[in-house]
Amino acid sequence: MSCNDDLETNKEGQSISFDSGIAMRIGENDKPDFHTKIVLGEQLKNPYSVANMKNAFSYYNEKVSNSPFKKKKVKVTHFYIKITPTTENHLIALDNLDNSDDVDSPILHDYPLDYDIIEEGDYYIEPKDENDLYYPSYTVIPVGYKLPNNLPFENIEDLYYPEDEKEYDIETVALFFADWKDDLEADDIFVTEETLPEYLKKSLEEQNANRLFGRRYRPYGYVNIENTDSNDFDPLMKAKISIGRSFWWRYTYTDDAGYFRSPKKYRGKVRIRAKWRGYTATIRKTWNEILGFWVSDHLMTLKRRSNGRTKNISYTEPHNGIFGVDLRGGHLWFKGTTHNGLRKYNDYAAINGIDKPISYANVWAWSGGKSSSTPMLHEFPMLPQMASIAGIGQSDFWHASIQYVTSAGIGLVPHWIRPDQIFANLKNKKVSGSTQSNTVRIHQLVFHESGHYSHAKKAGSWFWANVFATEMSNSILEGDPYVDGSSPSFQAGSRISLAEGWGNFTEFKITSYHYRKAYMSSINGTGFFNDTASGNNISIERNMENFNIYDKPMNDDRFDDYSWFLHGIMWDLLDSNTENFIGNTGLTFSRRRDGDGLSLNNIVDNIAIGTSNEYDLSFVFNSLGSTVHSACDLRNDINIAVPGLDFAINPLFTSYGYNCK
Repeated sequence: MSCNDDLETNKEGQSISFDSGIAMRIGENDKPDFHTKIVLGEQLKNPYSVANMKNAFSYYNEKVSNSPFKKKKVKVTHFYIKITPTTENHLIALDNLDNSDDVDSPILHDYPLDYDIIEEGDYYIEPKDENDLYYPSYTVIPVGYKLPNNLPFENIEDLYYPEDEKEYDIETVALFFADWKDDLEADDIFVTEETLPEYLKKSLEEQNANRLFGRRYRPYGYVNIENTDSNDFDPLMKAKISIGRSFWWRYTYTDDAGYFRSPKKYRGKVRIRAKWRGYTATIRKTWNEILGFWVSDHLMTLKRRSNGRTKNISYTEPHNGIFGVDLRGGHLWFKGTTHNGLRKYNDYAAINGIDKPISYANVWAWSGGKSSSTPMLHEFPMLPQMASIAGIGQSDFWHASIQYVTSAGIGLVPHWIRPDQIFANLKNKKVSGSTQSNTVRIHQLVFHESGHYSHAKKAGSWFWANVFATEMSNSILEGDPYVDGSSPSFQAGSRISLAEGWGNFTEFKITSYHYRKAYMSSINGTGFFNDTASGNNISIERNMENFNIYDKPMNDDRFDDYSWFLHGIMWDLLDSNTENFIGNTGLTFSRRRDGDGLSLNNIVDNIAIGTSNEYDLSFVFNSLGSTVHSACDLRNDINIAVPGLDFAINPLFTSYGYNCK
């Protein structure tokens, strides 16, 4: 089931791209995505155990006669624990903990932290199915921290963290006798058992002479992602990452320049991982990621000498597939590109009147599959109601919605990991002649579905259940989520035209805003249409000014500029152009046509309810509340919101064929 078929054909037999929508269409199986499993080696001696740290202080005090730590008493500062969930409530509590932005929240790992990592990767545990969820997680908590919901855990070891910079050399002793030589060498410390005492004495003398006690460093760097449209690298914006080594981890975010800076100082080798969770969205690309709460992707390892590195995520990263290259694009790239699209949407929404941005959404991003959707099943756990509206069983509704998006037969997963948005078939979001997925086309898809997300949040769960379920019903019974605008009823068709109209409207406006072009399906052909036309190009503006609205039922092929959806009237409401607009490629006429495509009348557009900012969508978005289900509902709400303009608003709606009361 899909909001739109991914490919349709125009009258000349050319392929036309319809990117997105609300429900998903049954399509080809997606091959499994490949990413890297963490490979662990032997269990390590723990330098930070209370016993080992006591020994380190004792050794230091013995070898350094003027030690300032003669009276030091080592007490437990942290616990290294293993959490063992056994109930659904435990799993929900763990999921909330994993998604928390609280600075004191522990960082969860699916692998034990006291083992050597032979190969860096993205996951350690791979659940078999939606019932295979009860795996342990490992983390460190400070003394006094209370886990939520009485999560069951066992204490693996008492820890002492030498927080005081003056204890740097104590930590050096502990690392040396735990045989963590790599971390010492990363700090340019090369000692043997014979030379260690002299090193410690000289170090203390140096500290006292220079009053220098801060020898840890603060990791920082940049993360960029390849833009396959511009052939350059863009910053990975406001992405949550985890920074740490061994037991000691913290979260931070990149900024809009892709820059991150650790909130904590470190020593030795520090690992940088992309979390793909946070205040925007949780993005999951594979089956084991959907079920694995504490997923993160390794980006790079920093040392003092390599601090400030830049990680560039290329299109094919990680390099899997034939001869080391996965021609569909890489695991990191698809997630990062989807994330940046969501951030660009939110940045647009914040300054252009869409006050329901993407927030803590569950997002599935698949390179394969058929089409994309915004089911809102995490935000609104209304699967039973949706199934009831569609007239089928709950499990059948889920099965039809999900199974063919990925190669795995995903069962009725718990509601807290169900998707709000699904971006599918990303590998085929290409432009003519390119073998790579196109960044702008993927972002355009994200803008469309994110428009749906904001609309759903504005209108509420019951409105959205009706829209999604009726599109699903159409897909199952008719093979098309929209059909002709009269299925399963004209009332349902009116909701679809409103929802899909807003999705298309946001898609074109926001893509134009960020990239000065958009990919459109048109009766005149398909491709990128620039904001400013030149040569044989047709501008987005002229395409929308030339929009043809069809009466329902529509018996002709549907295109972005020939449709019964409402994006044409939304465009006319907010733009400053009248009809018979003379664009830079000639005179344009919007027309109303009957269901068979015969011209009935020209559109009468003598209204602009927006501001001087052509991208401010607030005047339409504010009228997409729970009581607005049709074009006439939209007109009536706008007339109330913008009094005194009904003399121009009403004729516009009438010329579109909406004879409202």
